[in-house]
Amino acid sequence: MEIKEWLQAHRAEMIEDVIALTAIESVSRPGEEGFPFGRGCRKVLRMALAMAERYGLDVENLDDYCGSAVLKGKSAREIGFFSHLDVVPEGKGWEKTKPYHPVAEDGWIYGRGSADNKGPAVAVLYALRYLKESGISLKHTLRQFYGCDEERKMKDIEYYLNHRIPPVFSLVPDCSFPVCIGEKGRIRIICETRISDKILLLQGGDGENSVPEKAEIVLDRLDVERTNVSCPPFIRIGEEKGKLRVEASGRAAHAAQPEDGESAVVLLAKFICENGLLDADDSEIFRFLWEAFPDFYGSGLKAEYEDEISGRLTAVGSSLQLNDRVACLCIDMRCPITADLQEVEKIVRKVIEGYGWKICSFEGNPGYYRDNDGREVRRLTDICQEVYGRTFVPYCMGGGTYARKLPNAVGYGPGLPFQKKPVPSGHGKGHQPDECVCVENLLYAAEIYVKAILMLDEMLE
Repeated sequence: MEIKEWLQAHRAEMIEDVIALTAIESVSRPGEEGFPFGRGCRKVLRMALAMAERYGLDVENLDDYCGSAVLKGKSAREIGFFSHLDVVPEGKGWEKTKPYHPVAEDGWIYGRGSADNKGPAVAVLYALRYLKESGISLKHTLRQFYGCDEERKMKDIEYYLNHRIPPVFSLVPDCSFPVCIGEKGRIRIICETRISDKILLLQGGDGENSVPEKAEIVLDRLDVERTNVSCPPFIRIGEEKGKLRVEASGRAAHAAQPEDGESAVVLLAKFICENGLLDADDSEIFRFLWEAFPDFYGSGLKAEYEDEISGRLTAVGSSLQLNDRVACLCIDMRCPITADLQEVEKIVRKVIEGYGWKICSFEGNPGYYRDNDGREVRRLTDICQEVYGRTFVPYCMGGGTYARKLPNAVGYGPGLPFQKKPVPSGHGKGHQPDECVCVENLLYAAEIYVKAILMLDEMLE
């Protein structure tokens, strides 16, 4: 069968497999129940490996850190696909379905992880399955990697690279078509400060790499007595058992594309500061949360960097928690490829400490850039153009994928930057409520991956 015909014949099966994986709550929780990344990640990994084995591929489970589906070629030299099966926390505001009750409707699959990255993982699996069932002989061995910690710290791929030799060339299906040739550097900051016992509860955000959609604070009775303020639509305020609860609603987005979102933490801090709900010391803490993130481009942190290759620096105060009178904030920054991360650290550290916050952890992860005129990039782009019948241009992005961890890799679909999702603004994308993936995208992607494999098999030595 030709690939298009074969994919249409297996369309229903592909949808079923995406739904089966998406139904598993696979948030990486290191050490939970004694597993490297928790019970959910172990379950989804083993399900994916069982699928691959059912379709005739060899499988390997590397101590529940990660796994692989393998289609052996004439040599041991490998072409790799690197997918991840872990997801960000489900968040709030879902309307189409519950996060782990995926549904297929009008050509789209809804559920947490459907687009990032379980749907694309199934598209790759079906490309390998097609080659296996068609009896096509390859020079290179094909490996599809399944990771379980991509959304957190990528300890899965570090474990893999410590135990296995990487492929000679790898594709990472965790972005948009055509080819992602570069990723911004990433900085992750954990900072904290002590607050008074007048603040009983403080929290915002569900994940370290997302714009926080919800934030809330509970204040003691003394603060209740001096509140008589009007609330904008995004703020809800109320008395609860003699305490004051203030809640802010923002709009979730991936920290790599924060302009799609609106930070609930910033909205909450601004409201509290403007209405004088706190004493002086606590107000200074909230002034930082407001003034350090007036936009998503680092202006409040004095870190407005930009280059022509990868665009502007972005900065998100992504997760805020209160534990034992200590407020803890995670900051996710994506830095232009040409930026000096040590210089950024020096500037940002001075600003944060100037507000009285203490930096507990500062992790810098350099980005990568690959020449967009390389022969592999040109041919991979050509394949996208042939299949979709439109012009594509290689690009750089703020997202961080396994590509930055591998010696010879690029991001390769299956998203489409021009495609509008059938849900309201602030919904539908990875890390947002009502996350969804288009079934036709997955079918096109599987076709593209088959053609890319055949091309790379001939081109690579």
